[in-house]
Amino acid sequence: MLSKPNVKEIMPKVGNRYQSVLAIAKRARKIEANRLEKYNVNKDKIKEGKEDYSEYSFDAVDRAAKEITNGEVYIKIDGKYAVTPEAELEKEIREAQEANKE
Repeated sequence: MLSKPNVKEIMPKVGNRYQSVLAIAKRARKIEANRLEKYNVNKDKIKEGKEDYSEYSFDAVDRAAKEITNGEVYIKIDGKYAVTPEAELEKEIREAQEANKE
């Protein structure tokens, strides 16, 4: 169950509730695939006790929700960002300020 951040906190980053849930699910699948890949590569070290298993024990859905909320991941819908990434937004602001100076 997703409690913090919840879907209502993610909606401004994505657009609406339906797209928020889809974005979380899609990102969680990628996180889980990466985790399984890393685990399979390092499972011998984990069994021998040379590597900590806690790195591989987390909830992918919670991690995906936090990444989206914190702006670490941006969502594209039909090839366009749902919310313009901050770097792009800052670039647009600087260009507009320079245009106003001229």
